[in-house]
Amino acid sequence: MKRYNIPFNQFAAGPLDKEQTMFVTAVQAIRKSDAAKFSSVWTSPNQMKGLGTTIITLSDDRPENWISQARSIFDFDNLKVIAQVQLGLSTMFIWDSMTKGGARRNAFYVGFDKNNRLRLSAVSSSTPVESMILSAFWAAQTEPDTYQPLPNINLRYEYPIPLDGKAGTSAHPVFLEFEGSPMDFPLGDEKVKPPTALLKFFRSAALAHQQGKNDLYAGCFTPKSAEKVRQWLASMESRRRLANQPPQMPSRLGNVKFVLNAEPIFLVFEAPTVGNAWTPENLTYSYILHEGGGYKIANFFYSTDFDDFLQNPSLFDKGILKSAPAAPPL
Repeated sequence: MKRYNIPFNQFAAGPLDKEQTMFVTAVQAIRKSDAAKFSSVWTSPNQMKGLGTTIITLSDDRPENWISQARSIFDFDNLKVIAQVQLGLSTMFIWDSMTKGGARRNAFYVGFDKNNRLRLSAVSSSTPVESMILSAFWAAQTEPDTYQPLPNINLRYEYPIPLDGKAGTSAHPVFLEFEGSPMDFPLGDEKVKPPTALLKFFRSAALAHQQGKNDLYAGCFTPKSAEKVRQWLASMESRRRLANQPPQMPSRLGNVKFVLNAEPIFLVFEAPTVGNAWTPENLTYSYILHEGGGYKIANFFYSTDFDDFLQNPSLFDKGILKSAPAAPPL
């Protein structure tokens, strides 16, 4: 990664490689509303390689419309280049611009399109890995005291993200590093003692849901998620009554297979089967927030770039969660 934090004009005046030249060309074309120049380097996000499951496009996909959209949001005459990040065969350019809501961070990237041409496009939810990296830069901008670099991190899991269809083989590999523990904890078998306070809480929430204790179950969530949970439960009950169906019998609770520890956030992965024969497509997960000495389930009916990544089997193989960590943390 290269950090710049300099005005765009200063960046453009320096020596440029091919990818940097394409970035400069695009910005200068947007400034002048030059669709011909812009289209010489630009390809719409839905025509790029390596896309996620969410595809971003415009009903009017002409370069002129993309320029118009960009200029309506950002002030490209006063752009600051923040950093350049290499990801496999792609190059991201992170930049700041003033908007009606204040300074805002965004990015373009240069990579290969579906015709194997090196092209520039927009970072969006179509590109979950690039979006996650941009989110990290957003966090550093909006909450710099909270998102400080942490020295001497020793995380026991290192997953090579298969960018360009390959895992860790390019000159600029990207890894997801995390801490966590594989297990096979049965949520429904109360004879098995929870190994942690987090799993004691998570079992209580699961049992409340299974037993139809809706108020208790909704109370296990953060405020925003609890509101969504209550709406969902009310909707399910309304549908049951309209269909004149009897109350559903409690379903069997699954087994927790892995707990990803990113204190104060945890991801609890569970599967419906006992043992290690679970398959990635049957694995679900919940966000748990550790706050104020207690735990709450979060992000019910909400989705992030990280979810797009985790739920894309071409980018993240959940099978890694079956394995014990390579080595204990130092």
